[in-house]
Amino acid sequence: MSIGRHAAHGVAWYLALGVFTRLLGLGGSLVLARWIMPADYGPVITASIVVLTANAVTSFAFGQCLIATRAPAEVAIQAAVMHVGLGVVAATATYGLRDVVGELLGVPQMGQYVLGYALALLIIDRLRYVPERLLVRALRFRALATINGIGEITLTATALGTAPFWGPYALVVGALARSLITAVLFLSIAPHGEWLVRLRLRIADVRRLFTYGLPLMVSIVTDSVSSKWDNLVVSRLFNAGVMANYNFAYNLADMPMSHVAEHIGEVLMPSFSRMGAAQQRVAAVRTAGLMSLIVTPVGVGLGAIAPTIVDALFTESWAATAPMLMILSVMMVTRPMTWSALAYAQAVQRTHIVMASSIVRVIVVIPLVAVGGVQGGPNGACVGAGLGFGLHTIITLIIAHKAAELPLGTYLRGAACPLLPGAIMFIAVVSIRRALEAAAVPLGASLVVQITSGAVVYVGAAFVLARASVDDLLRLCRDTFITRTGRRAR
Repeated sequence: MSIGRHAAHGVAWYLALGVFTRLLGLGGSLVLARWIMPADYGPVITASIVVLTANAVTSFAFGQCLIATRAPAEVAIQAAVMHVGLGVVAATATYGLRDVVGELLGVPQMGQYVLGYALALLIIDRLRYVPERLLVRALRFRALATINGIGEITLTATALGTAPFWGPYALVVGALARSLITAVLFLSIAPHGEWLVRLRLRIADVRRLFTYGLPLMVSIVTDSVSSKWDNLVVSRLFNAGVMANYNFAYNLADMPMSHVAEHIGEVLMPSFSRMGAAQQRVAAVRTAGLMSLIVTPVGVGLGAIAPTIVDALFTESWAATAPMLMILSVMMVTRPMTWSALAYAQAVQRTHIVMASSIVRVIVVIPLVAVGGVQGGPNGACVGAGLGFGLHTIITLIIAHKAAELPLGTYLRGAACPLLPGAIMFIAVVSIRRALEAAAVPLGASLVVQITSGAVVYVGAAFVLARASVDDLLRLCRDTFITRTGRRAR
């Protein structure tokens, strides 16, 4: 099977299982929101952000180096030991400074949740890191998706099972359970001969790992800051309860990106690294169009039905989530446009592009969230976040064009084409929602009508306005089906 088709099958499996587990997790989150109030939710989120930041600062993306350079087992074991060692240092420092950091952030209650997150994210997750990256390198996407899916199911089930008794601590317990089960599974299934060998630290190997990983570490830190610290800005401007509403809306709006586009991006980098230069550029452009076609209706559609979703599924204490969700879902739709370009940059070993993109993201997103919050309150902060992500996308693609010869015009045409059908769908669904509200149609029935009508409108508009991307997606699905049918026949 060609690399392109192998990647396509990996994307399909990632999407199917990723979307399923995300929907399951979303349902669990909605149930949890009935047991955990925003004021209690906020400190838990803050603790997770602090630990994730410590994780980012001490993560040098050694695994990406193992993939891009096809490093042998002697280098992989060095990467594993250094990664875990840095995690232990980070966990110790984060736990020791928990009260000081909590006071600085104005959320002193967060300290009680730091230990659990530190164990889960800084120690247990790091044990699985190199084995997981080796599976990525081998393009074993089905195994990756399955294990991560099991982890998400474990998180949801554990949190739901313990929330009635332990309240907000259930989120920490769920994170620990997910980390434990995924670590055990990755350590069991990964090929031991490719990393679990006698350790011999060699200066040349260590230098190479850090040289390759430093730009990516900077990008990881800045990604963490731009995607997590906006919560801290909102908390500081308002309070932990408002931040909880903002975080919930952000996570829902981010679903198409983190559980669709990100899964595709995870497949792209190792797949691109096996292609020739000309193939890489063509594949990057093609994937950008396909990704936009898939993600746009989910993001824009979610924004259109946001008020109905919140009224139907949330308690009154979470009502402020509705306008935030509408704004963020629509305004973050440009964010996935960078995934294909950044995967291409890593595959051609231009990691400074990834670093530059992440730095730009911090520079534009966090200040705009703060300015929007000051000028327009919590909803203004959401507008600021959306404007920041849009500006970041444009600058990132220009950088990739200049530094890695990404064909900018063709890339933008392919990625932007599905936005027009998305806009038409949004207008149609909002109009239908208002008509149904005026007719006092029950919320459940209204939600079904809005989703169905939105899907019909988007498909019809996409066939007219984004036909090239639609044909490409249909061709890919047909090829995948034929390949699988032929395999069964043999």
